[in-house]
Amino acid sequence: MNKRLRRMYVGAASAVVLLAGCSSPDGASNPAGSSAGKQEPTEINILTTTYNSAPGNDLDSLKQINEKFNVKINVTYVPANNYQDKLNVMLASGDLPDVSLVWDINTQTFANAANQGAFWDLTPYIKDYPNLAAYPEQIYKNVAFKGKTMGIPRVRPIDGHQSLLIRQDWLDKLGLKAPTTMDEFYQVMEAFTKNDPDGNGKNDTYGFVGQGTPTLSNYFLSMFGAGLQHYVDENGQVQPSFFNPKIKDAMAFWNKVNKAGVMVPDLPLLQTSQTRDFMTQGKVGMGFTNVYDGHLYTDDLKKVNPNAIIKPYLFPAAPDGKVYMEAAPGSFGIFMVNKKVNEPKLKKILDIYNYTASRETYNLVAYGIKGVDYNENEAGDITQTDEGKKKGYAFDTSAQWVSSYYDKYVKADLPGMTPETKAYNHKLVDTISTVSVPNPALGLVTPTALEKSADWNKKINDMITNVIIGKNNSEDFDKFVQSFKDDPSYQKHLKELNELYKEKTAKK
Repeated sequence: MNKRLRRMYVGAASAVVLLAGCSSPDGASNPAGSSAGKQEPTEINILTTTYNSAPGNDLDSLKQINEKFNVKINVTYVPANNYQDKLNVMLASGDLPDVSLVWDINTQTFANAANQGAFWDLTPYIKDYPNLAAYPEQIYKNVAFKGKTMGIPRVRPIDGHQSLLIRQDWLDKLGLKAPTTMDEFYQVMEAFTKNDPDGNGKNDTYGFVGQGTPTLSNYFLSMFGAGLQHYVDENGQVQPSFFNPKIKDAMAFWNKVNKAGVMVPDLPLLQTSQTRDFMTQGKVGMGFTNVYDGHLYTDDLKKVNPNAIIKPYLFPAAPDGKVYMEAAPGSFGIFMVNKKVNEPKLKKILDIYNYTASRETYNLVAYGIKGVDYNENEAGDITQTDEGKKKGYAFDTSAQWVSSYYDKYVKADLPGMTPETKAYNHKLVDTISTVSVPNPALGLVTPTALEKSADWNKKINDMITNVIIGKNNSEDFDKFVQSFKDDPSYQKHLKELNELYKEKTAKK
């Protein structure tokens, strides 16, 4: 099991959030590491998800934490596919545990529950817990509810999930450099398509491959400064990205690329996985994906071409001269504390989450006892032992109840990388972090959108894709945008969205 994967989780879904109900008996808090004396352990019930078989609550890692804090942690693991159903049942029964993993904190259900005081506001507490306070401020902003911290983020990296992968050996063969402008980006695509970069004498390569389904990749548009689903206009109002005038630059560019045949055709049908397929089969020279995929794809490609090198780069600059990349949310859900838990017990819960938000303790929870359940080499790569696997340790099982520790380079590192590759990737992530932009409306769900967004999103995606492939033109798109500006229900949604945005960004 590698170091990167232990902090990664598959899937993403919006889950209902629970109303307040019953919790386990409260207990007096003990400071971290203090002697518990003869006090009975405090029971802490936690509801979370799992992506594999659920481990028991008798793991040595839990026993160590229980002893340290004089607690008895009871974790209920629910398979990811059934997690929302389980939450629905608990919502109906009013039975809320002490701590619940909540995937989406900005649903209408959560808003109602939070407004009714169902969960602890952790805003005044986080600063007293150094590991939790060390999480990037942007992550707390992203998961904020009305400007408040209503839970502990399950942290993930903010940058590194986007890069432009390029066949470096093709660049070198054709005497080209990595593109830094959109004009250069097009020129490299053209050269990779027409100038026989693989040297086989056949016209069988393309310059670029990109995802088209189920929705067009945000990268196609956001790299032109068109907004990451949303943007804030000159009046301080949140608007959808397809209202942004810069989107026409993006569509015109990709229409030119498609018409010239320098990217893989059939864009509306291409799946995410096909980026890897086309690049590792030597058919395509560029694609969008994670920074670490340069190493991963190269390993695949070297099986058929030992001289191949795929390298990640920054996106080319937009026509305005700026580089635009998307900042990820930095979390996959939050752990929320039932308000029926008293304050001493709340502080004990925060003690535990602060303790587990370090690399050493995270490894204890995720992989067990070092040297018994897992081994770690000098580079920090984790290998699970058969004994550890048998007990149920794994990042996608035993670590699902903790918030993890923040590592900005998760999307840059893989086992087996040379020190040079790792240093290059870290430097690239550092550079990306200076230009990445968060989605200002991240997580905000309006009542009107709950009813109509599926239909709206399909129409928007279809129109943009159709302009790119030439099925519709710029005038069609203008009329399409105007139809949304004239739609009372969509304008109601935007009004609700801006009210939520104002609440979310309010300073407390």
